[in-house]
Amino acid sequence: MTFVLVQGAVIECVHQGKLKIMAGDPRVTVKGKGVVLGGSEAGLTFGSPTVPVPGMITPCPAATTTTPPVFQPCKTAATLPVGLTLKLTVGGKPALLATASGATVSGQGPGIWKVSDTGQNVLESL
Repeated sequence: MTFVLVQGAVIECVHQGKLKIMAGDPRVTVKGKGVVLGGSEAGLTFGSPTVPVPGMITPCPAATTTTPPVFQPCKTAATLPVGLTLKLTVGGKPALLATASGATVSGQGPGIWKVSDTGQNVLESL
């Protein structure tokens, strides 16, 4: 068993950019924070040093190799991540677990994201 992600969980890109997940499903909550469901992580942008985004903790420094370089921070891809619950679903969708990871794209090509903080330490699932 491992912890389930909730609103406020933090994911990290391969370039050490960190982003707080701002939304969770309010139908299942842990200490008032909604559970993060599979699919809701798709299309999140980590933000750059010049263009911050809501929830950005640390900007992603990924940039193009052109001169001058242009920041193109990691963005989570719309592929199914690893680390979905097998037992806990909300509205037919599985929740994300602490073991979740997935693909990203940036100005430096493909990469991955992983969970650095689940946002809670109460609810576990398989």
